[in-house]
Amino acid sequence: MSLFSDKELEPHQIEKINDLLPDHLRKPIWKASDFKGSTSIYQRVDNILTEATKTPRNIESNLQKKKDELKNLEASMILIFNTEPYEATPFGMVDIGNVVKFGAATTGDRFAGGAIGYALESAIDESYTKGNIQENAVNEVKFELLKKAKAIYPNCNLLFKYQVDFREIGSSGNVFIYMRGTAASGKNPMLDQAKKEADVKINKLSEEISERKLEVKELQVLRAKIPRDKNEIKKLLD
Repeated sequence: MSLFSDKELEPHQIEKINDLLPDHLRKPIWKASDFKGSTSIYQRVDNILTEATKTPRNIESNLQKKKDELKNLEASMILIFNTEPYEATPFGMVDIGNVVKFGAATTGDRFAGGAIGYALESAIDESYTKGNIQENAVNEVKFELLKKAKAIYPNCNLLFKYQVDFREIGSSGNVFIYMRGTAASGKNPMLDQAKKEADVKINKLSEEISERKLEVKELQVLRAKIPRDKNEIKKLLD
């Protein structure tokens, strides 16, 4: 039989081919055409390998994202006290200063309810808006302070003697916010639990990366065994 007509391979040749392949790629009947063109068994395995190679990279990207999220989580869950350190090991002072802009413009047609109603509504809105802007600005600077504390002292999970000062810069609406506190280590069960749960997810992703990389190596070995040209096919099947 000519291997390059589209006839079925002999039983012993089919057995040789199937012995090379994992169960999901084996076939009861193989033809010469299965080794040709873009749908050949070699090309199919090569395509599978190409896709499999992408998977560890995608998981690694997700893993790094989870690690970054954990860093932010650890910082955000540091307990803050304005007292002297107690039942804790102090590390040192951490401070930060940021310039932020306080202020917001009101919009919309407010004259429909009359001048007095407009004035009251504007005053309420202005107070609420400015309050939110100021609170958000303070929280942003506070988060940066906590991240800095965690970066300088990796075991920090408490912050004592927390203080914040504001200084307006001219009449521009810009305000200099200065924060400080004493980084320390002590009991913080909520952070411990959150970190434990995050570590489980991170470890699971790490294990999955190892498994996927092993699959890639196995596919590389498999691809190397599959004949690609006329001479290799003859050598395998004769």
